[in-house]
Amino acid sequence: MRSLICFLIAFTTFSAFGQQPFLGVRQWTALRDESSGAAPYENLRYLTGLHRVPATADFELAAQFVLQRAREYGLADAHSEQFSIDGTKRYGLMRSYLAWTVEDARLWEVRPQHILLGDWKTDPIRLADYSHSADVETELIDVGNGASEADYTGKNVRGKIVLADGVLARVQELAVAQHGAAGIVSDMPNQTTAWSGLDTTVVRWGHLDARQSSGFAFMISRQTAEALRSRLRNGEHVILNAHVKASVGPGHWTVVTATIPGTDSAAGEIVYSCHLDHERPGANDNGSGCVTILESARVLAHLIDSGQLPRPKRTLRFVWGPEVEGTMAFLASHPEIRQRLHANIHMDMVGGDPFKNKSVFHVTGTPWSLPSFVTDVGAVFLDAIRAAASGYAAGETPAETGIVEIRAGGQGTRNELIADVTPYSSGSDHDDYDSSTIAVPSLYLRDWPDIYIHTDHDTLDQIDATKLRRAALLGAASGYVYASLTAQQLPTLLPFLTAQAEARLAQSFAAAQQLVGDPQLEAGVSWYEARNLLNQTLERESAMLQSIVEFSGGPAEADADGARALADQATTFHNWLDKRAKLRGAGTAPTALWAGASEAKRVPMRIGEFGPLTYQNDNVLLARLGRERYAKIKLINSEATQLLTVRDQSELYAYEILNFVNGKRTVGEIRDAVSAEYGPLAVNLVADYLDACAEAGVIRWK
Repeated sequence: MRSLICFLIAFTTFSAFGQQPFLGVRQWTALRDESSGAAPYENLRYLTGLHRVPATADFELAAQFVLQRAREYGLADAHSEQFSIDGTKRYGLMRSYLAWTVEDARLWEVRPQHILLGDWKTDPIRLADYSHSADVETELIDVGNGASEADYTGKNVRGKIVLADGVLARVQELAVAQHGAAGIVSDMPNQTTAWSGLDTTVVRWGHLDARQSSGFAFMISRQTAEALRSRLRNGEHVILNAHVKASVGPGHWTVVTATIPGTDSAAGEIVYSCHLDHERPGANDNGSGCVTILESARVLAHLIDSGQLPRPKRTLRFVWGPEVEGTMAFLASHPEIRQRLHANIHMDMVGGDPFKNKSVFHVTGTPWSLPSFVTDVGAVFLDAIRAAASGYAAGETPAETGIVEIRAGGQGTRNELIADVTPYSSGSDHDDYDSSTIAVPSLYLRDWPDIYIHTDHDTLDQIDATKLRRAALLGAASGYVYASLTAQQLPTLLPFLTAQAEARLAQSFAAAQQLVGDPQLEAGVSWYEARNLLNQTLERESAMLQSIVEFSGGPAEADADGARALADQATTFHNWLDKRAKLRGAGTAPTALWAGASEAKRVPMRIGEFGPLTYQNDNVLLARLGRERYAKIKLINSEATQLLTVRDQSELYAYEILNFVNGKRTVGEIRDAVSAEYGPLAVNLVADYLDACAEAGVIRWK
């Protein structure tokens, strides 16, 4: 009955406030009508003409453009900051990288044909980032993948150029540093999707290791590479001429920031983030995110300055910088800002036309280590926008209600919004914010998959101005709610959030039922993991309710009714599981692999710098422990990852294992938490990973 009452209150609130419970109808309408897709689309037109590699001249031009727009839009304290980089300086746990300057680069086949294979000035993606100067005319040698020592058996590549499709930095290490090759020609695939390989004409973005003192690489399409491989197999001697004039060395990262001041300087800040870097054209990744938070900023600044929206309590901050690296540099250099941050809205690829780049727009939740109501806010606005878009597409509502873009010179579509809400996924600046030592919950907005990511086909033609408008509206509305939220709203919002939490608890119960009935699992294991899943979900959802109470400054027991409703529901589910488990003969938990192992009783705690352990150009454990020791970490090595069914899941486990370290949880409790989130994991893998973290000076054992 309590659940039904919560649902009815939430539904009534939802209807009364015009399709969502967080904003009034006038506020929502003002945000919707002011949002534009044409403005960000035209801003994106300029950015796509720049090869925005961090710490390069084109990145500086992009930063200056964003700064100019921020000032034109009336944002306060709009300025840029520079953070020095030299390959050793640290920002938190992250080691800085290096700057790159290119004057000229060309690759020709000179014999037996005369063909231009790449020219930096006309198509800069053809030269891999951090290539060094070279002037060489030599033979091309096919080494296959090139990332394994076996690829060089019986081949003399010294002074030659190798053709390879393996991970570029690894090919550089083996071919150039160890075997003396002059450089590389690469068709390395990256960011693979179900469509990878279907278009063999795309040229993919490549990166060398700037810390290696020599080597260059030119990127070519798979079509061109296969033609060269065929000719080499048929005995042709292909001679290439490579000319590169470039340098790698110390420099600086530039970060642009601006604000919309709140009414209470002590109330903290809400931060919008994106990443301004990437290859030319880089339209969706991530020019789209940069121009869209700029549009959210324009909308909010205009409506607040004109009095159409009350000025919020908390300050809204906007940050544009190099991906992950700029975020860490900015937060490390401004601990006073870091301490004021309460929520983050991060946009990384938000404008792709789904019928062109095959993408789905995702509102992505926080990890289980950081339960927060921020995801539910974004999900509500996504539902409102998606419903409006569907109504318009069906001819049931007008264009403005459907939030389409008819002002963008024909570039806006009239399509529905293909979108969903997904669990936490890694891969951008939100990883920093969501990590436990920063602990700023992120609403991560993203397109995935995208068949043109990191290629020369990621152009303005793949962008939908209508989608830019919808993403800008979602971001502006969510940020305004976070900035305006007060304790007086809790009686309205908590019943709604409780209903959402109960729905997710019910979903976990369905998953727990499957675990109990899984014939592939021992009865004790299935019973333990099913109960653990429910317990961890209950803890997560209870913490989500508490997060809005703490965020708003409400009384400590404001969420008591919701917490009791969740606990009652969990008890009902547990009773069912216990009965089912007894039918399977389940006894106590299997102590050898799960929570009862002796090593599970140890308690780790974080020490030293802040941040996660992997960045764009740095892996903290690898750098501190060395390749040999790093390869022995059981969670990461090939033997352990055979147990994991999701691609890159070992990285997700590693990220969350460290996030759950708080000086109170035991290894066994951390195992239980990550196992509920991503699937059962043996406790010895958790303990072994934390031992490596202790050796690297990231944690210590209590």
